[in-house]
Amino acid sequence: MKLLHVFLLFLCFHLRFCKVTYTSQEDLVEKKCLAKKYTHLSCDKVFCQPWQRCIEGTCICKLPYQCPKNGTAVCATNRRSFPTYCQQKSLECLRPGTKFLNNGTCTAEGKFSVSLKHGITDSEGIVEVKLVDQDKTMFICKSSWSMREANVACLDLGFQQGADTQRRFKLSDLSINSTECLHVHCRGLETSLAECTFTKRRTMGYQDLADVVCYTQKADSPMNDFFQCVNGKYISQMKACDGINDCGDQSDELCCKACQGKSFHCKSGVCIPSQYQCNGEVDCITGEDEVGCEGFASVAQEETEILTADMDAERRRIKSLLPKLSCGVKNRMHIRRKRIVGGKRAQLGGKMKQISLDIFKGLHKVYAILEFCCIILK
Repeated sequence: MKLLHVFLLFLCFHLRFCKVTYTSQEDLVEKKCLAKKYTHLSCDKVFCQPWQRCIEGTCICKLPYQCPKNGTAVCATNRRSFPTYCQQKSLECLRPGTKFLNNGTCTAEGKFSVSLKHGITDSEGIVEVKLVDQDKTMFICKSSWSMREANVACLDLGFQQGADTQRRFKLSDLSINSTECLHVHCRGLETSLAECTFTKRRTMGYQDLADVVCYTQKADSPMNDFFQCVNGKYISQMKACDGINDCGDQSDELCCKACQGKSFHCKSGVCIPSQYQCNGEVDCITGEDEVGCEGFASVAQEETEILTADMDAERRRIKSLLPKLSCGVKNRMHIRRKRIVGGKRAQLGGKMKQISLDIFKGLHKVYAILEFCCIILK
C-alpha cells in the first residue's frame, strides 16, 4: 500500500512539473486559427517579403519605385534588365510571368531550364537543370534535396500546389558520380529554381539523384488522417506543425499550439525550422528566435564551388534596408502651432508683383505699430 502511495505521489509530481505533451497531431493545431486561412501572405503571422508591404493583414505587391534604390542589376525571363532584385520581384509580384533569370546583365544565350526525366508522367521524374552560364544540363544530388527545393521546382514547372508529400518516384535508386550532380539550396518561397543557390562540392563516391513527384488533384485521394492546406492540397496530419512547409503556402505551420521534432515554436503560433533560430534574421514576428543568441554557430563546409549568386543573401540585405517598426506610442510633447485664420486660397498663376505689394503693406503696418508703441513708452 505504501508503494502505491509513493507511486501516486511521484505521478502527481511528474504531471505538475513536466511540460504538457499533446496526445495526437490534431491537438497541435488551433482550429479557430485554421478557419482564418492564414498563408505565407498573411502578415499577422509572418513577415512580408521586401518587395511586398502589409495592408490590413495581407502582403500585397509594392510598386518597383518603392524598393530601395541600391543593389545589383538582375535579368528577368523576358530579357529585361532591372536595377535591383527587389524591383524585379515587385514587378513579378504584379505580373507573375516576369520571373528571375540570373544575377547581372542579360545575355543573348543565357537561359535557365528545369525538367523531369525518366518519369511515366510529366509530373514526376529525376530533376535536371541547365544553369544560365552552363552549356549542358545536369542532375541534382539528393543529399541537398528537401521539401523546400521540391516545392520550388514543381512551382517552376507550373504545378501551383508544389510537390506531393505522399507519393514517391519509383526510379529514385539511380546514382551517378557526385562530381556530375549539383547541390541546391532554397528557402522555399522562391517562384523559380533559378533563384536558389547552386553549388558543386568536390566529394568522392557516389550519390543518389534528386527526384520529385509534383502534386496533382487528379492523382490524389484524401487520406483518413489528412490536413487540408489553404491552397487545396492534402498532406498527412503528421506533417503539420513540424517546421517544414509541406503545403507550399505555409498554411500547415501557422496555427500551431506547439511544434514537433526539432522545429522552433514562435509565440505567434508559427513553427519555423530549427536552423532559423539564432541565424541573424528575425523570423518570428514576435522576435524570440533571435533572443539570447551569443553568436552564430559556424558549420564546417566542404570544398565548394559556387555556381550562382546567393539571392537569399540579397533578400536579407534588402530587408535590412527597409524602415524598422517600433511598438508603442512615442512620448511626444504637444506643441501649439500658429495658423492663419481667414484669408483666401492662392490662385495658380498669380502675379509676383501683387504678392510683393501685399507683403510690403503688411510690414509697413507692423513698423507703424512698433513705432506707436515706442512713442507711448517714452
